[in-house]
Amino acid sequence: MINIGIIGAGNMGKNHIRLTKEMHDRFNLCAVYDPNRERLQELEVEDIAVESEDELIDKCDAVIIAAPSSLHKELALKVAKAGKHLLVEKPLALSCEDAKEIVRAFEASKKILMVGHVERFNGAVTELEEVLKDEEIIAVNIERCSSMDTRIKDTDVVYDLMIHDVDILLNAILPGKKLKRIISFGTKSYSENYMDYVESLMEFEGGVIASIISSRTTEDKLRRIDIHCKKSFIKVDLLNKRISILRRTRLESTSKFTAVYKKENITEKIFVPNVEPLREELKDFQRSIENDKAVKTSGKSALRSVEILDIIKKDIY
Repeated sequence: MINIGIIGAGNMGKNHIRLTKEMHDRFNLCAVYDPNRERLQELEVEDIAVESEDELIDKCDAVIIAAPSSLHKELALKVAKAGKHLLVEKPLALSCEDAKEIVRAFEASKKILMVGHVERFNGAVTELEEVLKDEEIIAVNIERCSSMDTRIKDTDVVYDLMIHDVDILLNAILPGKKLKRIISFGTKSYSENYMDYVESLMEFEGGVIASIISSRTTEDKLRRIDIHCKKSFIKVDLLNKRISILRRTRLESTSKFTAVYKKENITEKIFVPNVEPLREELKDFQRSIENDKAVKTSGKSALRSVEILDIIKKDIY
């Protein structure tokens, strides 16, 4: 049983509170901190509410940071200094240098650092990883579009949405592939200071091309991955957790007397387990702490994603 505390009771913090309460065989939710006391009353956690982040860190074996991204570095370093395990919501930090500092601090503390890239625990992504073991990838197209979220006021669409897909691309689709070059474009819509729509085109070793479109100006919600392979075309719907594979079969003549051919394709539907990604993420965090094993979404893998995001930001600003 892990004594765990949660900093931040907003949208993600609320979900962490719900799940750690439900997962009482794995976690003892012993402290919650949020400066907004009304939120804590609504979530019925006043009995374990504390007065500061420091008080929370002292009471716990492990901490979840679900505070605004701009506070991640300060809070993560406090947790590392106290020698506690940490699950910090994405992004790890808002710059490469800050992310490196956090990773170094946890390497020194020898405690678990997990980053909340929850999409990696989406059943469609975990099944996709298995499917791709037998495929030779030519190109990848990823789109993540949403309407404007007025809760997000301290970052742009790159760190808000694109980070999910950079993480999936680097760790689930093209693990170990070296990035050769990248070019990105962005535009502002609702924000004066932050980009709300960004497109990035990347070239990896072996000539693999990847494009990512991230938008928070689109009324329709879209989470789609298309993967062009040598012998198939793979379509992934992350929202509805569906994977379809169109496989090339053969060309055959439709007539004995004319050179007319018919192309046949086979569409295969992959079974995707119906799991709650955040619950699976918390299970991985607990198992890693209890068994002293690596987490799926480590600080080092998150750092690589932040390094790519920094390159994208230099292009678009």
